[in-house]
Amino acid sequence: MSNASRSLWLGLVVAACALPLAAKAQETGDLVGSWRLDSWTLANGMPRCSEEEGGASGQIIYSSDGHMSAQLGCQDMDIADLSSQAAQGAISRRHFSYYGRYTLDRSAQTVTHHVLGSSSVPFVGSDQVRSFVFEGPNRLTLSPGGAQRLVWLRNR
Repeated sequence: MSNASRSLWLGLVVAACALPLAAKAQETGDLVGSWRLDSWTLANGMPRCSEEEGGASGQIIYSSDGHMSAQLGCQDMDIADLSSQAAQGAISRRHFSYYGRYTLDRSAQTVTHHVLGSSSVPFVGSDQVRSFVFEGPNRLTLSPGGAQRLVWLRNR
């Protein structure tokens, strides 16, 4: 086999292996990337974090290979004057994180987070379904069960 033929075959093999990855990236392309939390409100429209707690803060990351990670909380936590037990309680009430895989259902406009690990034990092993809406390429709204509304802005 000549070098030219070998190069052609090698190129075809690489292209065939890359097609599934490219299809997956195309399928999840809108979500892929990192997003910062802009607002977090409850179903009644009230902010999730009180004025004393500061505004909502967080980040969610979707990878092109189907993994996700989310951290959410309230910005201002003054725990300096608290006992370690009280500080731990305040942090656990104001910070939440989880990670796992995700699947996207564009026809239903939902993304399901398949939770592998979480700061909340009952979340581990669960499937968390979020409806999603894009408002342009850089603004994403996720609504878990209609009980909350989280607005995310794409990190640049």
